[in-house]
Amino acid sequence: MLNIVGNKKIYLGISILLMVISAASLLIQGFNLDTDFAGGMAVTYGISSEFEVKDVEAVVSEALGVNQKASSVQKSDNGEVVIKFGYDNSLKTDEERTTFSNEKIEAITTHLTEKYGEVELKNKDVVSPSTGKELARSAVWMSIFAALAILIYVTFRFEFTSGVCAVLALVHDILILCGIYSIFRIAIDTNFIAAVLTVLGYSINATIVIFDRIRENTRHAKKQTYSEIANTSINQTIARSINTTVTTLLTIGMVYILGVTSIKVFALPIIIGILIGTYSSIFMAGSVWATWKDAGVKAKAKNK
Repeated sequence: MLNIVGNKKIYLGISILLMVISAASLLIQGFNLDTDFAGGMAVTYGISSEFEVKDVEAVVSEALGVNQKASSVQKSDNGEVVIKFGYDNSLKTDEERTTFSNEKIEAITTHLTEKYGEVELKNKDVVSPSTGKELARSAVWMSIFAALAILIYVTFRFEFTSGVCAVLALVHDILILCGIYSIFRIAIDTNFIAAVLTVLGYSINATIVIFDRIRENTRHAKKQTYSEIANTSINQTIARSINTTVTTLLTIGMVYILGVTSIKVFALPIIIGILIGTYSSIFMAGSVWATWKDAGVKAKAKNK
């Protein structure tokens, strides 16, 4: 039997370290926001010849200039290329942004034509900074409401301590996921928000499996400590948790490998989130619960 709760200092230390690194990255350099959130332009081109996304990225970077870069370059399902780029931070008025966008689109069109010959500008959409801020605000509120709903559900089904531990595990998962995106400067778009909410649901399910077994074992426990109960329960469910994770990752991994760019953007945070969520469910949630409960027992014994 693995002594997971007995070695909680190691596992919780890893979690705390990753959370600190993630928080530091978010505070220092923040997110690489896609135009969905930061505001900007999304332009779609039809290119007559075959192209690689990385080559288009290089052409677009040259067209935008040294101090400007595309937030994303993606190949659509029908073979077109969708290029998103943000506004210059110094621009204040809509007129300035319009002039800036037209100049950049003209430069991109010229460079793509020189590289590939015939290109066609098929569509251009404006995402205003105010719209992006509203999307970001909505995403934050959705995550908060989801966490509160999970806290209420787990508290109702188990107890308040379990609910708080489950929410702490979710905060751990989302913070590290956001930290990875911040550190590696992966663009954040609306797909990321949908993926985060998906990860919340998956992670809480894995945690509930462990808490359900803890509840059953607590009913039949005699002289065991809460740490012993938690460790036994985790070991009884760890095979199920790992098997579920592996089968899920096999499926979503194939989607990422074989899917188009738009699908990959959605699948990547889910893959990362599932791995982090499995870790927190097995090595964090039960240990925090046991520590809390044992501390309560010790406090009561001390006061007698």
